[in-house]
Amino acid sequence: MREHIDVIRDLLDKQLLDRSETKMGRIDGIVLAIGDGAPKVDHFELGFAVLASRLHPRVEKWFVALRNRRSVRRSARQMVPWSAVQEITPHGVKLDLDAIDTPAFDWERWLRDHVVSKIPGTKNE
Repeated sequence: MREHIDVIRDLLDKQLLDRSETKMGRIDGIVLAIGDGAPKVDHFELGFAVLASRLHPRVEKWFVALRNRRSVRRSARQMVPWSAVQEITPHGVKLDLDAIDTPAFDWERWLRDHVVSKIPGTKNE
């Protein structure tokens, strides 16, 4: 991995890919750890609440209120630790984790359990 990167250009809004290169969404926020020495990337944040906070605090509050009533996701913000990063390419950021085990796939799991499994002829795997 490179020693130095331009955090905004090389990370923000880049596609996240899991071990098998399944798309997990885009990096909506970057959190830095500030301590002794230079700041370091601690983790990424994903989710519409993070993106809404980049627009305006009121948009974020409105979205979080709506999300609390209608979402199946465990959290409005998904955090991906910097330690999970395997590779940074011009096309995306590859992670050392499986997308299916993360909150990125909460909607897919909910649809599988509540919609697809009810369709006649489908098998529940």
